[in-house]
Amino acid sequence: MQFAVCVLHVPDMGKALAFYRDVLGLPVRYTSEAYVEFALSPATLALHQAEHADASTRGVGMFFVVDDVDALAARLHAQGLTPTQPLTDQDFGYRTVMYMDPFGNRVELATPLP
Repeated sequence: MQFAVCVLHVPDMGKALAFYRDVLGLPVRYTSEAYVEFALSPATLALHQAEHADASTRGVGMFFVVDDVDALAARLHAQGLTPTQPLTDQDFGYRTVMYMDPFGNRVELATPLP
């Protein structure tokens, strides 16, 4: 399993950019009005404007790349976990499934599509 992305939902994008870009000096890879990605290696830190996120996506979101998301989802189901988003082929090139950790943070598991 490889940690790939951490998404922080922030209430003030200007303050968040001032801290992560200007104070910490993180290099910006992509920016839009409500979303910013910092190019860190090998992972990505993303900021998402909180007012543009619904209640199910607030908090911290983590994105892990795994060898076989279907097998891992089956194992988690056998352990009694229910996904908050079912296995889905995404248009950004991954097959994903999403769970919530015990503290309400999103954990998205993904395998690249062939």
